[in-house]
Order: sequence, then C-alpha cells, then structure tokens
Amino acid sequence: MTVDPNPTAYQLPADPARLAQEEPRLQRRFWRKISAVLGHLPFAETFLAAFHAAIDPKTPAGAKAILLGAIAYFVVPVDMIPDILGAMGYTDDLAVLLAAIRAVDSSITETHREKARAWLERMRRPG
Repeated sequence: MTVDPNPTAYQLPADPARLAQEEPRLQRRFWRKISAVLGHLPFAETFLAAFHAAIDPKTPAGAKAILLGAIAYFVVPVDMIPDILGAMGYTDDLAVLLAAIRAVDSSITETHREKARAWLERMRRPG
C-alpha cells in the first residue's frame, strides 16, 4: 500500500477561478523565460513537468496553487537574489521550485514528464 505524500487534508485551499485567471499570463511569461535560460537551468525537465502539471485541469487546485506560485516566483524579475546575477541569481528560484515540486510530487504525472521531455527535445534539436 502506498501513502499519498500530498493528501487532500493537507493541501492548501485554492480559488479555481483565480487560478484560471492568472494561468494564461504565467504561461506566457514562463515560456519566454524558460526558453531564454534553458541552458543555465539544472533540472529543466523537472521544471517543465511541474509546469505541465500546473496547467493541467486534472491537477488538484491546491497543487496547482503551489506550482503556479512557484512559477510566478520564477518568472517575476524581482526576487531575493536578482536573476541578472547569472547562475547565482537563479539559486533562490531553484530552491522555491524544488520545494514546490517536492510538496506536490504526487500530482506530477508521467504524462507531464513526457510532455516536458518532448518540449526539451524540440528545443535542443538543431535548426
């Protein structure tokens, strides 16, 4: 018997209407930033899988809220350590994203991971 590491009783409440409102704006900013920094990000596939979970209508609202919050932190240029500092500037983004992913890992499915791998393959393909 496996135990869900993210049981419903421990999930944060989230307003689905607010999540739906914010999601398209975060998507645009996420794709712009991930495309620009792909070569500098460790765990790019994990981040992309988390993104796909965040925009999947089947993902529980609490998990979506956590993931979208972490993605918002990633795309917003003003944070604890400015991203203009290069690789060092992404350490806080990395920490926030990894904490969010760990918190809702059971909501990130193999389908999300497959979509991430396919996107990375397209991006890394020459020409």
